[in-house]
Amino acid sequence: MMPNQRPNSSAPSTTATTHKEETENQQHTNGTKQQQQQQQPPPTKTTNYYTLTPHAATEIHNFKYSGADLSLLYKYILSPLAQFLVDYATPITVAPNTITLFGFGWMMVSYCIIWYYCPNLNEALEGGSVAVPGWIFLFNCIAMLVYQTLDNMDGKQARRTGSSSPLGLLFDHGCDAANSIIGSANWIAAWGYTPSTDFLQCWVMIFFPMGIFYISTWEEFFTGSLILPIVNGPSEGLLFGASLSLITFLVGVKIWHGTELYDAFVAPYVNNDDGFTLPGAIVERIPSNGIRNNDLMLIGGVIFTSIALTALIIKVARQYGAQTLRHMIPYFVFAICTYVPFALDTTIIERNARTYLHLSSVLFVEMVTQLMLDHVTEEKYNPYRVALVPLVLFTFLIVGREVMGVVDMMNDRVVDDYLLSYTVGVTVYLLCKIRILIHELCAELNIWCFDIVTPRNATTTPEKKVN
Repeated sequence: MMPNQRPNSSAPSTTATTHKEETENQQHTNGTKQQQQQQQPPPTKTTNYYTLTPHAATEIHNFKYSGADLSLLYKYILSPLAQFLVDYATPITVAPNTITLFGFGWMMVSYCIIWYYCPNLNEALEGGSVAVPGWIFLFNCIAMLVYQTLDNMDGKQARRTGSSSPLGLLFDHGCDAANSIIGSANWIAAWGYTPSTDFLQCWVMIFFPMGIFYISTWEEFFTGSLILPIVNGPSEGLLFGASLSLITFLVGVKIWHGTELYDAFVAPYVNNDDGFTLPGAIVERIPSNGIRNNDLMLIGGVIFTSIALTALIIKVARQYGAQTLRHMIPYFVFAICTYVPFALDTTIIERNARTYLHLSSVLFVEMVTQLMLDHVTEEKYNPYRVALVPLVLFTFLIVGREVMGVVDMMNDRVVDDYLLSYTVGVTVYLLCKIRILIHELCAELNIWCFDIVTPRNATTTPEKKVN
């Protein structure tokens, strides 16, 4: 239930906490920042960027990163391990972004392997046309640990080589955002959930980690710092997910569909006349055959994260004003519109499980990376995301068909084609946006994305380099 977002030192860092303006208009009236802007001469470049505004191109040079990870696991094990590997096993010529991309590549390979054997996510439980080998979950366990280690290494390599930049921060968090749903999808397969009959559980496993990630980014947008708590996603969360995959490899998927945890920890308190008993409202909702192990663990995760997120939202809203909640609009619209139509007609998710995952992933990456970019460049975030418009329209069409019976043109073929076309379109849009943004950031910061050896101004053929 944890996102894969870690304070990243591949951006220029500072020990002081940088605060966002406390008004929604964000006119950049902070005295310190005004002094910095006056002292910092404007860029001499006259290039008109497509993604970066002139103001953003100026502010990107003033950005100072602030963040910390309070996890004891990170402090005493993960961080020393990453530092050792950077110092003794990583060439000094390797760019931090290369390390980030290499780690993300491990998760992509694991996702593709599980996609091949479990296209509908539940084949490991029910058995598909191709036998599902247990080693795919072992590989996923290894991939998560490798990803975690490399994610810790990239920032340390940036400090070691003096190549920290805002681009490194955005690149790292962008990969983390994409990995959020990849990890959730592999986790769903490892637990043997069936999207059509367990849609609520699948939705929770996808959107709670993404919600934590988005809210953490939202907090950083206003406070200027990313402070991870003593138990967090990049440290304990990834280790927990890797452990689940390892258990599936060792014991099998069916272990998660037993009721051993319920029998041991919950059943004794159901209708217990001799002591503490669960409230009747809860007992009435417990199935007669008990609660599955995976469901019980999921419920615990939801309760834990809901309490933490609610406290965080209240804290930021009190400190910076209720208007900050406007920035939460796109995520809540996104979450609602990816639940309602598919819950009303579960055959849609049954036919389009992977399309649903891919669409959710690209929409989430688009909105959260824009929020992070606006934080880095001191821009005003626009919560009304154009990429969500087709999703909102789709929701209204399905609700009209299923609830009011007024839209009869949305047959299965039209629905499937709509989702596929939407997914392809928004994916192409996101890839183009990312490519242009990387190019513009490299041009403005006078760096290369995957090369820290060659000076950018030392070549007259920039088109031959990968920005």
